[in-house]
Amino acid sequence: MHMFTNADITIYNHKNDKNSRMDNWQSTVIKGVYFFVDNKVSVGDKGLNSADVYKIRIPEDAECERVYIDPESYAEMEDVSRYWTIQEDDIVVRGICSIEIEKPADLKNLHKKYCKVTSWSDNRFGGLQHWRIGGE
Repeated sequence: MHMFTNADITIYNHKNDKNSRMDNWQSTVIKGVYFFVDNKVSVGDKGLNSADVYKIRIPEDAECERVYIDPESYAEMEDVSRYWTIQEDDIVVRGICSIEIEKPADLKNLHKKYCKVTSWSDNRFGGLQHWRIGGE
């Protein structure tokens, strides 16, 4: 069995710099993932509310130049240049994105779909081994 894929993504992992106390952001391109945007519309006190809900699935065998490690290991490691992870508040951009960012707002003028990771799970067991990301 093979997972249906329709996109490449760039994931921006954040890591706190102990000296500056700011987040550093490292981007990793992952090729061959499933990327879906669901536009949810709900009625609220002030009329219609619209929000994009992102569903992203990364097959374990997706093409990537870095090695996945869990968020705890990523946070503890000094040099993460060979690794990528998935954490809440990371940013996922649809497509290949080569810009360096200091903060997520730096992506606002990109004209690409992107989201903040709000949930994720490691589903690397069973038939279709993958990571699942939910975002807004």
